[in-house]
Amino acid sequence: MAEPEVKPEKLPQLIEHDQLIELLPHKGKMFLLSRVTQHDVHAHTITSEYDITPGCIFYEEAADGVPTWVGFEFMAQGISAITGITNKELGRRPRPGFILSVRDFKAAVPYLKSGTTIMMKIKEDYRSDKTYSYNCGLFASRTDTVPAATSTITVMETEDIMSLFKDD
Repeated sequence: MAEPEVKPEKLPQLIEHDQLIELLPHKGKMFLLSRVTQHDVHAHTITSEYDITPGCIFYEEAADGVPTWVGFEFMAQGISAITGITNKELGRRPRPGFILSVRDFKAAVPYLKSGTTIMMKIKEDYRSDKTYSYNCGLFASRTDTVPAATSTITVMETEDIMSLFKDD
């Protein structure tokens, strides 16, 4: 099936929520990015942020925050953002992807506190066809120099999600 034509567009380094949401397949409460502050489609790197609030789908009132284990999803959406940005600059529509593995996840704190802005720094480590692996760091604030969580996340991008569920 031919892909609908999308006009290629060079995107600014700072991409706010309203423009960013058009680049990812995530919607509603499962959209977990507030902004992108840096991206490089050639080096496959991105820095993204999320403002932790009680409105987050993973928010726990008793802890006044989000469990750090959710960090893999924040990081994965940063990965989705760099692929969405790359696709936009190449004139392609956003494509769905799947997390294939989360390896070596380590968390230094139990919760990411409400009222803070967390930052995810992501760099591609490996690429093969439509499978990519990224080294990820999640920082509990914009000023932290040591990550609150780290992981290696492997994802797969697909052009047609339904084709993955067909019997051939």
